Amino acid sequence: MDDRTHGYDVSVGYTYGYCREMAPAWMDLAAGAGETSAAGGGRFLELGCGQGFGLCLLAAANPGRAFVGIDLMAEHVDHANGIAASAGLANVQFVQGDFVELARSWPEALGRFDHVALHGVYSWVTAPVRQALLQCIGQASAPGALVYIGYNAQPGWLATMPFRHMARLIHEEGAAPVAEVLDRSISLFEQLRGGGAATFQLLPGLGARLDSLRKRDIAQLAHEYLHEGWEPMWHSQVAREVAGAGLAFAGSATLPEALLPAFLPSALRDTILAQGDPLLRQDVQDFVINQFYRRDVYRRGEAPATPTLTPTPGERAAQTRFLLLDAPAPGATLSVRTPFGELALQPPAYAGIVEALAERSLTLAELAVLPKAGGKDLTEVLQLVLMLLHAGTLGIEAPRTDHAPAQRLNAAIAREAVRGMPYDHLAAPAIGGAVPVDFADLMLIDAWLALGGLADETALSERLVLSLAGSGRTLQRGGSPLEGVQERREARSRARTFLDRDLPRWRRLGALA
Repeated sequence: MDDRTHGYDVSVGYTYGYCREMAPAWMDLAAGAGETSAAGGGRFLELGCGQGFGLCLLAAANPGRAFVGIDLMAEHVDHANGIAASAGLANVQFVQGDFVELARSWPEALGRFDHVALHGVYSWVTAPVRQALLQCIGQASAPGALVYIGYNAQPGWLATMPFRHMARLIHEEGAAPVAEVLDRSISLFEQLRGGGAATFQLLPGLGARLDSLRKRDIAQLAHEYLHEGWEPMWHSQVAREVAGAGLAFAGSATLPEALLPAFLPSALRDTILAQGDPLLRQDVQDFVINQFYRRDVYRRGEAPATPTLTPTPGERAAQTRFLLLDAPAPGATLSVRTPFGELALQPPAYAGIVEALAERSLTLAELAVLPKAGGKDLTEVLQLVLMLLHAGTLGIEAPRTDHAPAQRLNAAIAREAVRGMPYDHLAAPAIGGAVPVDFADLMLIDAWLALGGLADETALSERLVLSLAGSGRTLQRGGSPLEGVQERREARSRARTFLDRDLPRWRRLGALA
């Protein structure tokens, strides 16, 4: 193990992602969906911030809060500082740091924080680094702070453990580039499957995971599988470890999990509820749904009440305001993918809520008394709202704030996307978070800004085609690349959609002026 990296592979940089569940308002709701109160305050710390893209989105969307990101890799911090500087973000700071060293002496100048987040870190580092992280949290978090920890969970990773084991052994053989290590590892398992290795029959999930590996980014795979400390964990393991830092489980940021075990078949639900130990109950529930990734929210301080069969909205949740992000097509069945299966929401269940929020933002309590909500009680409305949030149909409304930082960052994001950066979100201050976009959206935004916001459909589509040619990318339809006349027609269609639907929506969210 390299003492400087503690077994963490730093040979390639990480991807440029955003995790919506880390947004302060989302964390507050996750911890406040039951009879608990959410943390106040305005300071946010991310331990292991990666490229810093996600934290810059949060900082731009929440200009009244202060954000600090810490990461081991210098190239990550350099990128983060670069994008923050390009947008003139004054409320975010990035620090290159070793958690083990920081745990010995937490810098007083960084202060204490009301929200702390670790996404894609906790189950990828060795046990001593995890202990250092908990010491950092203990020193950095204010009383009552909320702490988000996203980690690979069991039992969902059991089928993939043979691949991780072999890939790690191949990685340890020498100094081969990670792309070569991963290609050799995948090829080895393809050969084993082709030869009829019995383990593929015993672990059917291994074949499904193997089929997905060739389609994924090399940097993502390297950071997923090649660190020395990779260890998918049970909820009980994490909960016991973090208890040493004074943290108690408050809820899941994967919001539909607040509906468990009520939404499971009765025999499984009753078996889960029969377990008196809350840790055992959560582990049994994760076994039932084959959990593979948890997004746990912990509170520093007193433990919240044990979750009930059906979540009962506390005062905080009842007064949270929601707005419409993306309305489903009229009459459409809305599919919501959850860790416990795909739920089909029929229009009679959700249409009243969507229709009401199309007019203005409303609190949970206000939704429950509207005729359009269909006479549902507060608990029923909460269940639907949690699913609609998870589906991306709704957002949590943030207090009115200055939209200029988000709009500057989004202009920088669009500009860099045209140059090839794989960014895929825009800061949205109306929800204190970000919304997903694709590269064509960002190219259209860059064109629209370059043309002074006065472009018509023809000018936008022509500029999109030029940007695509310059970047070596193509538009697609049904997974197939388009060329020539077909691409120009698609570009014109995308430009029309941008002007008619996307631009008004992004303006409403404060993403564009």
